Amino acid sequence: MNIVKSFGRVVGYLVSIHLLTLLVMSLCRLILLLANMPAEGVDWGLLPTALLIGVQFDNLIASYISALPALVLPVFALATMHREEYSLWMRRLTSGVTWYYGVLYAILIFVHVANARYFHFFENHLNIGVTAWFGFVGDTAGMIFEDRTNWYFLLMALVLIALFEFALVAINKAFAHGWSSADNRSQKQYFLSSVLTVLLWGIVFCGIRGSFQRYPLKVSFAYFSNKPFYNKLGVNPVFNIIKSAEYGTIPVPKEIAAIGEKDAIRYVQQELGFVPADTLRPVVREGSVHRLVEGQPNIVLIFMESMAQENLDRQENGQYLTPYLRSLREKSLYWANCYSAGIHTNNGIVGVHYGFVPNFAKPSMDVNADIYTGLPYYLQKNGYGTLCFVTGNPQYDNMNSFWRDNHIDRIYSLYDYEPDSAVNNFGVSDGYLFRYGLRCLDEYATSGKPFFASFLTVSNHGPFIVPEAYQDRAAKPENQIIAYADDAIRQFMEAAEQTEWGKNTLFVLVADHGANLASPYEMVYPYNRIPVFITGPGIKPHTLTTPASQIDIWPTVLSLLGVEYKNNCLGVDVLNEDRRYAFFVSDDHLGVSDGEYFWCYGIQTRRECLYRVGSGENLLSRELEKAAEMRAFGMNMQRVNLLAIDKQWTRP
Repeated sequence: MNIVKSFGRVVGYLVSIHLLTLLVMSLCRLILLLANMPAEGVDWGLLPTALLIGVQFDNLIASYISALPALVLPVFALATMHREEYSLWMRRLTSGVTWYYGVLYAILIFVHVANARYFHFFENHLNIGVTAWFGFVGDTAGMIFEDRTNWYFLLMALVLIALFEFALVAINKAFAHGWSSADNRSQKQYFLSSVLTVLLWGIVFCGIRGSFQRYPLKVSFAYFSNKPFYNKLGVNPVFNIIKSAEYGTIPVPKEIAAIGEKDAIRYVQQELGFVPADTLRPVVREGSVHRLVEGQPNIVLIFMESMAQENLDRQENGQYLTPYLRSLREKSLYWANCYSAGIHTNNGIVGVHYGFVPNFAKPSMDVNADIYTGLPYYLQKNGYGTLCFVTGNPQYDNMNSFWRDNHIDRIYSLYDYEPDSAVNNFGVSDGYLFRYGLRCLDEYATSGKPFFASFLTVSNHGPFIVPEAYQDRAAKPENQIIAYADDAIRQFMEAAEQTEWGKNTLFVLVADHGANLASPYEMVYPYNRIPVFITGPGIKPHTLTTPASQIDIWPTVLSLLGVEYKNNCLGVDVLNEDRRYAFFVSDDHLGVSDGEYFWCYGIQTRRECLYRVGSGENLLSRELEKAAEMRAFGMNMQRVNLLAIDKQWTRP
């Protein structure tokens, strides 16, 4: 065998494995498609293009992984094919390379299949933000394995891994006995093989680059239509994790950082209409105070897990899933056009209690916590006890350390509840949480000291544990559990209102975030659109239709109470201050809305869209002025929001 033929065998081995990996990743993409089939069915005009784009992204990842074997194998072959031991050495080396591929692709296949399930919940691919869950291995594992559907995905991953490993071994065997030293070793043959080696490296480099265009492949290259699902279908989840990690190392995304600090601060001051009270902290101003509630009422804050605004209008079997919350609108100050700060519970905790929007996919509550003022701080200063009730492990999301650093006196958790009271890995049910909390508040009220109590519900988060009494309310557990969550709130509210302390309590009900419901937009609108209810003594029933945000809750509540405070966030007292738009985040997207228009921007894709709410048509090119106005609002607000956190203007 001459040198060129020997070299061709090396290339054949690498190409065979490369094609196998592309096939397996394409199968993973089909799993993603089948697990997240669009409600309107498959668009056969867009699907082939999305799948072809997917091959381009998969080829980039496969090229990265093949770079080391493509570098080592040809050089080793050229250097040793004149030796008698060449056949033995090549068999050993290719066996090692086969192991290399086997281990890496087992991990990648698992990531791909896990991504198909993740996409179901977040309408987006895995990103580097999920690594924050690794610090809570037990809780995360429970969340995954207690949901029976996840077992099917795990089984699919294991089957795919097994099939891949079987095919990989078969390729290795097919090439194992064909390595033989070259008997024709002319200078011409060496030169030609060397040229082909360099050419191979060039091909691998082009694969790593992902594109023959001016710029290397980016997430935005996958976007080719006006239907978000097909734009996202082509993106390789491993590529998305890598790119989100690159963005995660940047304190502020460059599009936002490009706005000058002074310009952004000036914009915010003019937009919100205030003159700063502190020249060193130019967002800090005297808070709006318009007392409507007499005395020092207790404050009970209920976080409703994943309670999207749309849930209030959902019906099944001729019944609304949330009859109590629907009735509560009639006797509350009801915020009908409100938005969550982010799409994770830790975002909601910081947004509601302290008034800040998250830095995209970065967790809002680190172990080394930012220090805030906000609702607990000012209530604590005014003589309130501050309590929190969580269903499970208080260490999850660093809640325990974060809250203790930020003016919460006492946290009730799974550490306090009766043994065997947990129903899943997230702890006790909403009903148990409220019953336990009711007893604690009854006891606390005997001290005569007013209290602030936050309840974090979780039943409406998978894995769903639905009590038998609610299983006939809907066909699917994800709808049954909404009915249960609504009724658990009803029972707590009715019981609390019968107590002496309950008659002197302001109840604030707010979703931590919305849910991944059907959405025709680039960014999942229902994930940030949430209801808010404020009810209690002195509150006249009223529906607020102007834009509002979670970050407006603490200034509004303190204003209602007549508590003097310094506002150091971009939230406002929505009853007495103007807000044109709300701005919010969904991992790698920034959104702005007033309820009529919805503008969003992808930090990774740099894709900008403008919609009229209710229509999936991108109006960006037709309504340039409106888009520019909303873009300026979102970018400047987020610039100053992140600046305030970075500069620690959040502190007392």
